Amino acid sequence: MAKKYISDFQVGDSIDEILYINSKRVQNYKNKPGCFLNLVLSDRTGTIGCKLWDFNPEQSNAPEKTFIRSIGEVVEFAEAPEIHLKDYELIDSTAVDPRDFLPVTPFDTVEMQREFCQIALKLQNRHLKSLLSLFAQDDNLFHRFSQCPAAKMIHQAYVGGLLEHSLKTAKIVEQVAAFYPAVNRELAVTGALLHDIGKLDEYDFDYSIEVTDEGRLLGHIVLGLKILDGLIDRIPDFPDEFRLALHHIITSHHGRYEWQSPKRPKTIEACLVHYADAMEADLWKFSSLREKYEGENWSPWERSLERCVYLK
Repeated sequence: MAKKYISDFQVGDSIDEILYINSKRVQNYKNKPGCFLNLVLSDRTGTIGCKLWDFNPEQSNAPEKTFIRSIGEVVEFAEAPEIHLKDYELIDSTAVDPRDFLPVTPFDTVEMQREFCQIALKLQNRHLKSLLSLFAQDDNLFHRFSQCPAAKMIHQAYVGGLLEHSLKTAKIVEQVAAFYPAVNRELAVTGALLHDIGKLDEYDFDYSIEVTDEGRLLGHIVLGLKILDGLIDRIPDFPDEFRLALHHIITSHHGRYEWQSPKRPKTIEACLVHYADAMEADLWKFSSLREKYEGENWSPWERSLERCVYLK
């Protein structure tokens, strides 16, 4: 039998599928003694609420961040589908295909890696060229960069999303810089490619995208400075002014204090990277909504954009 994903579930369906436990709570009934198990389950297409009524005590031992074979029925609750479990069993992660639980970039990862390297090789400044080349030649860092999602939820939240987002941001920077001779194009492009490298340590993404302890405590901006300095320290005579300029691009790329940016952009290159970053992320959201709600005139309210989007 072909695998059925959460996005395909319809009210009334009987299901027997392997799903991932995002969260678990034991809750008391409101109007009678006893309790029930309230789960949030997921696969690569989304999440769904799930309840197990009148469970045995040993059934509450299923830990979060594990897989279960879910046997039950899809019902409607609060105008949304949810699963009423009849039974489940724990499944070892080695028996699971990760591609069933994390979506993947629609673009060819090898081709995007090649484009990254081409940009590095075209640079005339030997210091910036050395920095990007060293990053691309670091098998551990570059592999993680090529696999990492760009976000947990908001944009390109899938395997390869960070490489896709960074590459598109750099291409926007390249095009806009052509109109403004004051921009150090190579510095801005380098900053665009590396502005989110802290996300390598901000996210774990084996079977779901989770924020690490370091990500919660420090955030990807601080973590990105640490990774950048680790690379620069391996390059003899790397200029202090370039280190500072790249530090500032990473530190200010969110653009506003209320967006958790320690600094606002104070150089023309940092300003360009900030706007290119925001433009790429927002255009991805608009494009994604058009695909998701094809045939509709309007999208539902999109929280990250703070608006509904006209799609026709």
